[in-house]
This record gives sequence, C-alpha cells and structure tokens, in this order.
Amino acid sequence: MVQLVVDSGCDLPDEFLRKYKIPVLPHSVSVGKDQFGDQRNPAQMNHFYSLNLVGRTHQVTSGPASEEEIDTVLSKLLREGHKDIVVQTINGANSPTYANAVNVAKRLNNDDAQISAVDSHTLFSGQGLLALYTLSLIQKGLSGAQIKSRTEEFGRKMVGYASVEDVYYLRERARQKNEKSVSWIKAFFARLLDLHPIISMTYQGSAVADTVKTYDGCTRRLFQLAEEKMAAGDLLMPAVVVSIAGPLKNLDKVPGFKEFEKVAEKHNVKIYRSVMSLSGGINLGPNAVALAVATK
Repeated sequence: MVQLVVDSGCDLPDEFLRKYKIPVLPHSVSVGKDQFGDQRNPAQMNHFYSLNLVGRTHQVTSGPASEEEIDTVLSKLLREGHKDIVVQTINGANSPTYANAVNVAKRLNNDDAQISAVDSHTLFSGQGLLALYTLSLIQKGLSGAQIKSRTEEFGRKMVGYASVEDVYYLRERARQKNEKSVSWIKAFFARLLDLHPIISMTYQGSAVADTVKTYDGCTRRLFQLAEEKMAAGDLLMPAVVVSIAGPLKNLDKVPGFKEFEKVAEKHNVKIYRSVMSLSGGINLGPNAVALAVATK
C-alpha cells in the first residue's frame, strides 16, 4: 500500500494525521533568534497562536523543509519496508520544499522502492483537501505513479480562499519576500476604508477574489463562496477543509461559520476543521481563515 507524506503546510487535524499515520516534513519557523521545526504539534501550535507570535510586533519567518530533513523522514520509511511513497508539498512556486523533495527522491529511488513527489500547487487548506483525496485513492489500491497523475489532475480543479484581517501585515510579509502585489497605498486605503481582501489560490496562481468592507463581512463572504458551489452541485468531492490562524475553538466564533455548517450539512458535505499551519499564519496574519474546495 502507498504511504502518503505531507509537509507542515498541510492543514489537517493532528488526530487525523496520526490516525492515518501520515508523516509530516517540518518547515522551519524562526521567532527572533529562536528557530524550530513546525511538525503540526498541537501544543506547539496552540502556544504559538495563544501568544500571538504571528502579530506584527514579532519578527517571525518561515522556511522550507530541507533536503536533510526530508531524507531523514523518507529513509526511515524505506527502512520500515515502505516501497511506494507519495510526498505532497506546498506550492513549489512559493517554497523550495518541492524541489528539495524531488532531489531526495532521485537519490533514494531504486529498483525496489519508488518515491513520487507531487507539487500541490496550492497552500494550507488546499493541501489538506488534496491529502484527503489522495487517501481515498490509496484506499482504492492505486499505485504511487497512478496517484501522482490523478492528484495532479485533481489539483487543477481545486480552489482555495483565505480572508485577510490585516492588509498591512500581508504587505509586510510580501515585502520581506520581495513581492510587491500589495502596495503601501493599497494597504493604507484598505485600512482607512476597513476593506479586507479574500485571496484565491488555484493551479494558475493567486489573485484577489473579492474585497469586502469589515472583517466580519469578509469571513461571511468567504463561506458564501463555498456555499454557492455546494448549492450549484459543483463540488467534485463532498468535503471542505477550513482552517484558522488561531486556536481551533475560535472557528465557532467566526461570522458566517455556523451558517456555513448548516449549508454543508444540507448538501451532505463534510467539513474538516484545522488549525492553520504556522507557515500559513505567518504569511496571512492572525485570525486569517482559509478554506478549499474542488469543483467540476
């Protein structure tokens, strides 16, 4: 049977990852001079978010899973007897993790074992949805090569959305990466007018799907985007992954989420709740909410 591996950008509950024995490649997180590996440990994530370490008052950065760390995880799986491994990573355009996984796979592949690296072309909640789809293929008995092909096709039909509370924060993170998609003047007027963007992420890249007045209005609109697809019968998979850059209990307090749960139940769609990866929280900012669906 195929063994799935994800990186720590993948938004799925820790108990789910443990239930299906899915190893996590750690992205690196730096807070000031301190650095640690993000392995989606619930206590670590709760500590990180409860202290608001992703706030603008802290110098926080994230980095990719290194080749050495990836080699350690995959070599251990090979020693344990796994012969067919699929490694799914965060969007290769945003992080070197995918390229690192490809390099390690080339070194470790042999006549007895095959490692397939898959660029999810998405982020955070989207990675979670792709992992769910991958597990369904594994349970059907497909090989790693078949899964790579099917998941890459599925990935082209996924769309992820994220609501952003603090546009100044988003601009600063983008500036640190030499991205100039959010200018100072845009951030200034967004704050002045209490406007909040909903970022969309597809196979083709990221864009602003909508801009909404007040953050309460922004999160409501975020959930409405998924509700509209449910009502139209457009979902390829009856599942939505929702994550929040904060304690999971806060999701129940997010405007629009309770109504979203009712709509999902009506259409027999399962919601997978997750704390957002530390990489996600660092890049999108505190209280960001993300969701992902796959559409026809």
